[in-house]
Amino acid sequence: MTARTPITALTDVETDFMTRKARGCDFPQIARDMGITVYAARLIGRSLFERLGAHNAAHAVALAIGLGLIPADVATSTATHTGGHDGPVR
Repeated sequence: MTARTPITALTDVETDFMTRKARGCDFPQIARDMGITVYAARLIGRSLFERLGAHNAAHAVALAIGLGLIPADVATSTATHTGGHDGPVR
């Protein structure tokens, strides 16, 4: 197993993605809001989740907040989006 390089910053796109994910947006909503395809949103998410070592989106958000990559109050700063889920609950 290789050691993971700690993440100390996110790009503007990654920060935008994680902020929207923290607010409860699903991939189609994130794609619409960011003006990208759902496929691109999923690629951004997959890359971030892997870099963070997250098991799912909720874990990624918790890690990002814990690492100071997004503010802790981001999930409560605006209304949340609903309308779907990002995969099966395990």
